[in-house]
Amino acid sequence: MYIYFVPLFAQKFGATFLQLGYIGTASALTYAVAPAIVGHYADKFSRIWLYALALLLNAVSTVALGLSRSVSDIIWLRALGGVGFAFLWPTAEVLVVELVPAEKRLKEMGTYSVAWGSGFLIGPAIGGVALRALGFTNLFLVSFVLILVAFVQTVLGRAPDAKALPKQSTERNGGIIRRLLPWYVLIACYAMIFTIVTSIFPGYANSIGITAELIGILFAIFGVARVVVFATIQHYLTLGEARALTIVSLVITGSFLMVAVFPSFLAFVAAIILLGASFAIIFPVSITLISRKFPPERAGAAIGSYESVYGVGAAIGPVFAGAVASISTIRESFLVVMLFGLLMAAIAERGGS
Repeated sequence: MYIYFVPLFAQKFGATFLQLGYIGTASALTYAVAPAIVGHYADKFSRIWLYALALLLNAVSTVALGLSRSVSDIIWLRALGGVGFAFLWPTAEVLVVELVPAEKRLKEMGTYSVAWGSGFLIGPAIGGVALRALGFTNLFLVSFVLILVAFVQTVLGRAPDAKALPKQSTERNGGIIRRLLPWYVLIACYAMIFTIVTSIFPGYANSIGITAELIGILFAIFGVARVVVFATIQHYLTLGEARALTIVSLVITGSFLMVAVFPSFLAFVAAIILLGASFAIIFPVSITLISRKFPPERAGAAIGSYESVYGVGAAIGPVFAGAVASISTIRESFLVVMLFGLLMAAIAERGGS
C-alpha cells in the first residue's frame, strides 16, 4: 500500500536519484545478511513466531516513517524494514516448501504468490488515492494498522506451522551452493532489476510529471500482471524452466529499453505489464530450482540462501542505478541496467551450467 510511494516521500525532502538508490539499498543491505540467519533458525524454531516477529518489526518501521524529517531518517527506517522483510519472506516460503510434496511445489509456490501478489495489486491503487486524500503520514498509519491485523491473526495461530525434519543428509550446504552458483548470479541480477523498478522507477515517473494516482495505477497494473501469471505459472513452462527464464530475461531487457527511449505514461504501462509478468515467472521458478537441490530437512537453509543472494542484488541495484543517473541521466541508467537482463538470459540459456 505504501512501499512504492516511499521514493515520492523522500523527494519531498529533496532526495536525488542517488539518494533514492541509498533508500532502496538500505533495506536490501540488512535483508542481504539476515535471511541466512533466519533460514538457519527456521530449521530449529517455530516458523510462526518468527513470522509474528517479522510483522511486528514491519509495523514499527512503517509507522515510524511518518515521523521522518529527512532523507537520512528514511534510510535508517528502511534498513529496519529490511530486517522485518528478512524474517517475513523466508519464513513464509519455508512454510510453503515444507507443507507440500516436492512435485507440487511449483504449483503451490504460484498459489502462495497469488496471495501476496494480490496485496501488491490492491495496495498501490488504494495507496495512491489515500496519499492524495490523507497525505503521507496517514498513509503510513493506515498501513501500520493493516500490518497489526496480520500480526494478531498470526499470534492467534491461524497459520499452519511446519516442523523441521531430522537432519539426515551428510553433504554440506557449501557444496550445494557452489554447484548452484550460476543460478545465484541470475537471482542477484533479477533482484537488482526488481528493486530498481520499486525504488527508482516511481521517482523516474514522478520526474516526468506522472502523478501519484497514476503511479499507483501503474503498480496496480504491475500487480495484476504478476497475479495472473502466478495463478497460471505451469502453462508458461512447456518449453522447460531454463528456456522460460531465458525468454523472460529478454523481455525484461526490452522493457527497460522501452522506458529509456520512450519516457511516457503509455510506454510505462506497457513496460510495467511486461515486467510484472516476467518477474512472476522468475520468482517461483528460481526458488523452486534452488529448494529442489537441497535435502528436504534443509528447507530453511535453501530459502535462506536464496533470499540472501536476492538481498545482495537488491542492495546493489538501486544505488548502482542512482549512481549512473547522478553522473549521466536516469534514462541512461536504465539502458545500462539492460545489460543485467542480457546476463540473466545468457545464464538461463546455458541451463545454469
